[in-house]
Amino acid sequence: MVASEAGDPMRLLTRASVIAAGRRSRWVVIAVWLALAMLALPLQAKLDERAADESETFLVRGSESAAVKRIVDERFRRGSETAAVIAYFREGGITADDGRRADTDALALCGSGAIPNLTMVATPYQRACGETDPLDMSAGGSLLTSPDDTVILSTVLMTDDSTPDVEQAVAAIREVVPPATGDESGLRAFVTGRAGFEADRQAALGGINGTLLAVTVAVLLLLLLVTYRSPLVALVPLAVVALAYLVTSGLAYGLVAADLTDISGQTTSILVVLMFGAGTDYCLLIVARFRDELRRTRDVEEAMVAAAQRTAPAILSAGAIVVGTMMVLALADFNATREMGPILALGVAIMVCAGLTLLPAVLTALGRRAFWPAVPRLEPESAPAVTFWGRVAGLVHARPGVIAAAVTAVLAAGALAGIGGRPALDFSESFREAPDSVRGQQVIRDHFIPGRAAPLRIVVADEVGGKVQSALTEGTHTPVADMHAVARSAGADGLLIFDADLRMDPFSEQSTDAVPVLREVAERAADGQTVLIGGTVAENYDARQALGRDTRLIVPVSLALILVVLAVLLRAVVMPLYVIATVILSFGFALGVSSLIFTHLLGQPASDPNLPIYAFIFLVALGVDYNVFLLSRITERRRQHETRRAVTEALERTGGVITSAGLVLAATFATLMVLPMEALFQIGFVVTLGLLADTFLVRALLVPALAMMLGERNWWPFKQTATPG
Repeated sequence: MVASEAGDPMRLLTRASVIAAGRRSRWVVIAVWLALAMLALPLQAKLDERAADESETFLVRGSESAAVKRIVDERFRRGSETAAVIAYFREGGITADDGRRADTDALALCGSGAIPNLTMVATPYQRACGETDPLDMSAGGSLLTSPDDTVILSTVLMTDDSTPDVEQAVAAIREVVPPATGDESGLRAFVTGRAGFEADRQAALGGINGTLLAVTVAVLLLLLLVTYRSPLVALVPLAVVALAYLVTSGLAYGLVAADLTDISGQTTSILVVLMFGAGTDYCLLIVARFRDELRRTRDVEEAMVAAAQRTAPAILSAGAIVVGTMMVLALADFNATREMGPILALGVAIMVCAGLTLLPAVLTALGRRAFWPAVPRLEPESAPAVTFWGRVAGLVHARPGVIAAAVTAVLAAGALAGIGGRPALDFSESFREAPDSVRGQQVIRDHFIPGRAAPLRIVVADEVGGKVQSALTEGTHTPVADMHAVARSAGADGLLIFDADLRMDPFSEQSTDAVPVLREVAERAADGQTVLIGGTVAENYDARQALGRDTRLIVPVSLALILVVLAVLLRAVVMPLYVIATVILSFGFALGVSSLIFTHLLGQPASDPNLPIYAFIFLVALGVDYNVFLLSRITERRRQHETRRAVTEALERTGGVITSAGLVLAATFATLMVLPMEALFQIGFVVTLGLLADTFLVRALLVPALAMMLGERNWWPFKQTATPG
C-alpha cells in the first residue's frame, strides 16, 4: 500500500482516515466535528469584529513611522488624535453663509454625543469645542482656507483610532454636514483625512466575507454539479469545508484574543477563499478515488479505506507545503503580511484534518447514495476506453521535447512582458470607484498645498526643533512647503510634534521617494538629538522598503521548504527541482501578462505593492501543491512500470480530477474580483490567471513532458527499481 511505504508519520496520519470510515467510529467523528463547529459559531462574529480594527495592520514592525505613532500615542496629550477633515467646497467661492454653516455644523457635532472620544472640533473661524493649546495651529484661518477662497476646512479630532470608532464618527459627521453631491445652495462637503480614508476603506470591505462566501459557494456548487452530476456529492465537500471554516474561526479568535497574533479584514477574506478553494480540491481527490474504488468493490467501507490509503499521503504532503509556506509569512516585517501567515496556515491545517476524517466519515455513511443519480456500479475489468486525457497523455508521450519547448516559450514570453514593473497604487487608486474621502483629498490637493491632505508627522527634541524646521523648509527646492508645531509632550522629556505639508501629492511616488532624503536632512540638523519622521507618507515608504526585504527573505525560504517536502515525498531531487522551476515560470507568466492587461486593457497601470509577494506565495505554494497529486500518482505507478509508462498512466488517470481541482481553485480566487478594492481585485486576477496557466499548461503538459524526457534520471540520486505487475 502507498501508506505503508510513506514512512511511519505518514502511515499514522493516514490511519486516521481509515478509522474515520469505521462502521461505528464514523458517527463519532461526525458528532465531534459538529460539536466543534457549534462551539465555534458564536466566535465567528467576534473574529470579524477584531478583524475590523486595522489601525496597526499596514505599519511595519520596527520602522521609524511605527515608532512615531507609538511615541505620539503614549507620550503626548495632544497629537495622538485621529483627525477627520471636512472640506467645504463651492465652485464660485465660499460665502459668509457657508462659513456660518461650517460653524453651525461644528457646534452640532460637539453637542451630538455621537462621536466617540471627541476632543476638539474647529473651523477657520472658531473652536467649537475642545481645550486651547498654544502650540496648536489647526484653527488658524490661513491654514484652513484655500488661497482661492473656494474651500474651507474643519477639523474633528478623536483620541481613539480604532476602526469601529472611526467608522461611527465619520458616519455621524456625514449625517450633519452637506452631502458630497451638494445641498440646495450648491455647497458641498467631503469628509476626508485619516479618519475618512479608514471609514471608506471599511465601508468598501463591509460585508465582504458574506459576499465572498455566497459567490464562492455558488461557483463551487456549479462546478461540482457539472463534474459529478450529483447534488448530494456536490454539497458534501462544501459542508465539510464550511464546518472546518467555523472551527478555524473559533481557534483563530482564541489566538487573537490571547494576543498571540493579529488579524485584519484582508486576512479573513483570503482565508475564506483559500479554505473553500484548497479544501474543496482536497475533498475532490478523495471523492474521485472513492468513486473509482466503488467500481471495484461492493463493500463501501473497504472502498473508502482503499481511497484514503491512496490519497491521504498526497493530501498530507500538499497540505504541508501550503501550511509551511504560509508560516514563512510570519517572518515578514510588514504587519499585514506577517499576521496573515499563522491564520492561513491554521485554516489549511484544519481543512486537511477535516478532509481526512470528516469527509471519509460522511461519504461512508452515505455510501453509494452520495452519487445519486450517477451511482457507480461494479464494473468487470476491461480494456479502458480511449478518453480525452488518454489522447493528451499519448501526445505528450510521443512528442515530449516539442511540447516542453512550446509551453516553456509561451510562459517565458508572458513573464518577459512584466519586465520593468509598474508604479505603486496611491490611495486614490485603491478603490474601484472613488469614495467621499478620495474626492475630498483631491479637492484639498487642487486648492491647497497638496500635502495638506496627509502631512508628515515629525517628533523632534524641543531644543533642536527650530533647527530641524529651518533645515526642512528653507530653500526653493525643498519638498516641504509648510511646517508647524502642533503639540508638546506632556512629560519632561522635551519633545515636540510638527506637521509638515509637502508640495506634491502626498500619495504619489514622488512624495514617497522624498522620505529618505528628508530623514537624512532632519538627522543632520538634529545633530544627534531625537528626530523621527512618520505620518502616512513615511508609512508608505517604510512599507515599500519592508515589502522588498520581506520578499528577499520569504521567497528563498519558501522555495527551500517546498524543495525539502517534495524531495522527501518523491525520494528524489531532480523532479522537485524542475517542478518548482515550472511553477515559478507560471508565476512570472501570470505577473507579466496581467501587467499588460491591467495597463493596456483595464486602464490601471499602477500595481498594489503587496501583489508580487502575495501572488508568489499563493501561486508557488498552491501550484506545487496540486502538482503533488500528479507526482504522487506517477510515483505510485512507478512501482509497477518504467518511468515513461508511469507518467503516461498517471496523466491519463488523474488529468480529469486534477484539472477539475485547478478550475475549482481558480474560480474561487476569481471571486476576489467582485470586491470593490483594487488590491484584492489584482490579487484575484493574477492568482486566477496563474492557476489556469498552471492547470492547463504546467500540470497537463510541461511537467509530464519533462518527466518523460528525463526518464529514470527523475529519481536521482536514489535508485528506484520498478516492480513489474
